Amino acid sequence: MADDASSALGVPEIAGSLVNPKGFTKKITAATAGSQLGGAIGGMAAGAIAGRTSGASTSVEMPNFGRVGYVAVSETEVALVKTKTGAFKMKITDEVLARVPRSEVASVELDQGTLLSHLTIEFTDGLAWRFDVPKAAKKTAQAVTLALGGTLS
Repeated sequence: MADDASSALGVPEIAGSLVNPKGFTKKITAATAGSQLGGAIGGMAAGAIAGRTSGASTSVEMPNFGRVGYVAVSETEVALVKTKTGAFKMKITDEVLARVPRSEVASVELDQGTLLSHLTIEFTDGLAWRFDVPKAAKKTAQAVTLALGGTLS
């Protein structure tokens, strides 16, 4: 498989998907729309609005991976792998940013949207990884969810 993280994991990958940080797409869309509609002032206002949180507390303890990361699943673990920009698409690197044994995965859910889906991986310690999944990566995110015994909604 050309796009997988087997070399980074050191074991065969079962499933994997490109992901964005939670809220990344909303921030970019709001900032772009604001910039086009109202120039610099609108862009700053939209950026401020997009940067606000809903007030809900989320316990996401994962490393910063930039604008695109790769979630990989092997027989024994779930990993977040760093990506880099290639000539035409993102490339998976050999740098694993975080590894969690599959035995510590409590639940996985992919909330499927038309243009944007949301992947949540919750762990037994109460922490969770939350990602935005663009339309182009929806099928691979479905494979990650099913490989981990999660639910599609």
